Amino acid sequence: MKTICPYCGIGCGVEFEKDRITPTKYTTNKGMMCIKAALLPDTLKSKRLINPTLDGKEIDLDKALSILSTYIRRNIKKFSKNSIAFYMGAQIPTEDQYLFVKLGKGFIGTGVFDSNVRLCMASAAYALKYSFGYPLPTANYDDIDKAKTLFIIGANPASSYPVLWNRMLHAKNSDKDKKIIVIDPILTETAEHADYFIKIPPGGDIILLYGLIYYLIFKSRNIDQIENIEDLKNIAMTWYPSKVSQLLSIDEKAIRDVAERIINTNTVFMWGMGINQRSYGTDLGILIATMAMLTDNVYGEGKGVLPLTGQHNSMGAREIGALAGMLPGLRYVNNEDQVREVEDFWQIPRYTISRNYYTITEFYELMEERKIKVLWIIGTNPVISLPRSNKFKELLSYVDLVVTQDAYETETASSSDMVIPVATWSERAGIHTTGDRTVSYMPKIRESNLKADYEIARIVGEKLNFNMNRDLKDIFNELVKITENTPVDYKGIKYGEFSGYKQSKYKPIVLRTKAVEPNYSLQEGFILITGRLLALWNTKYRNNLKLIIINDIEEDEMLISEEDAKELGIKTGDIVEISTRENSLIFRAKTSNRLSKGIIFVPFHWGKANSLMDWKIDKISKEPAFKEIIVSSIKVVRS
Repeated sequence: MKTICPYCGIGCGVEFEKDRITPTKYTTNKGMMCIKAALLPDTLKSKRLINPTLDGKEIDLDKALSILSTYIRRNIKKFSKNSIAFYMGAQIPTEDQYLFVKLGKGFIGTGVFDSNVRLCMASAAYALKYSFGYPLPTANYDDIDKAKTLFIIGANPASSYPVLWNRMLHAKNSDKDKKIIVIDPILTETAEHADYFIKIPPGGDIILLYGLIYYLIFKSRNIDQIENIEDLKNIAMTWYPSKVSQLLSIDEKAIRDVAERIINTNTVFMWGMGINQRSYGTDLGILIATMAMLTDNVYGEGKGVLPLTGQHNSMGAREIGALAGMLPGLRYVNNEDQVREVEDFWQIPRYTISRNYYTITEFYELMEERKIKVLWIIGTNPVISLPRSNKFKELLSYVDLVVTQDAYETETASSSDMVIPVATWSERAGIHTTGDRTVSYMPKIRESNLKADYEIARIVGEKLNFNMNRDLKDIFNELVKITENTPVDYKGIKYGEFSGYKQSKYKPIVLRTKAVEPNYSLQEGFILITGRLLALWNTKYRNNLKLIIINDIEEDEMLISEEDAKELGIKTGDIVEISTRENSLIFRAKTSNRLSKGIIFVPFHWGKANSLMDWKIDKISKEPAFKEIIVSSIKVVRS
């Protein structure tokens, strides 16, 4: 049967038959797939959760959910609705996420509810909302095929989105005039194929962007349409290309060539975690969007702004309000009219929905102050994936009841009081939305004795005497109604059969920039950067030995530039200790000619890098700065 791969935001169409997966000619992947999808059947079998447990002992599911409901009811009455916290993953279907949003933010009314989208796409969402009016991309994957120029900064699609990268290469090979621009501090697999590659020092991207904007301002034909452009010009005019060239040690001609290219051709602007996971990731996203505005590349065929989405249903999570501060239909709790619309739709009393909200990066303080009494974790692994992950694991003991609802054994499940097993991909049906807003219905194609996530939400809601939706079709019909007259459109999906529906490209209702003051100085010492490996995905799919063998970096390895290694007397295979303000860990060194001086690279899949992270977040989006971990020392422990 046909379905969608559950990994990245590309949403590749695949066919699953007798434990064998093959690609289909779907709108997103055009008949291609990557190695992770091919080996998905092996991954599905590994470390499944089967029985509910409480304090490590098996328990009947209904009894477990009765206990959970009692804890929720009792703590709301004794403390407040904000004593109940939800943290949800973005790889479960939209219907399931919606029912949890309705239960948590609606019926319970807690403001302590966030999605793990906070860790990857929050800064991009805030940047898009500020720049264009809604947190939506203005291009889709088909525009990548049609564009004359692909501008990629802080992303390595060859590793993170291999199918989309193959589409880019195929389009480039079919059009000799098509060019790829890559800006990155690492010579990635993507950069190796770029027509223009600008290798910047760590943190140098904001200065390079200003160097490009300086040039574009003089050439732009629609500059007067951009709000706040005069304030931006006052800053940009101080970053002339020769100054930027000297500061970043890059060729001034390369800056001018790139600027000329994007202002004279239809360009799609893309960025990834190298931009989002920064202490000023939102501002960087606004500057990239500004370049699209200055070059008349915001909207149209082969044009647009398209941040590359990490998780498979990250866009669906945003559309139905799973992120802290959001509500279904891209509504926001700081907009009173929008909150009242949702309260009226859900038929709940006025002010039931909290007008205040807390992100997962703010849960820490609430937990430390023992204000969170019940923490319900759904389909994600924060003990590994969060910043200061050791601290988060410690704080779980400050919560009266920690519940993990997941299909797989994870470090978070092992650290929880209650574990609720659920059905996984292919064992349940539902819709997902890709990074370019293609909505796909994924049918159930395998049987399971376990319940889907939405069924757990329904049972608990009913035990709390709330009127919950009974089945998936009912939830979907409600999704269609609650998103009417918003930019979210589910009406075109053929529910109940495998299908894909492309939502209309979002045409901005505003063009707005921001005067961002660069806070840049050449970094002394080392910055540790986290990242993905081609054959692994996030933190829950590390149990497939075939995938692990394929990777060229192992769990205990870190990469260091050959130049830095020579200065420090480090050789490949040496055992080194890396220390930050937060923690110290042991790694095996591996020298590389791909990294800029001053960078250490560690994959995040095993969580080691996150345990080294200090507490830096974007002040606007509250997204953690995983790409700015400051290393205080690195030394050889054993050669």
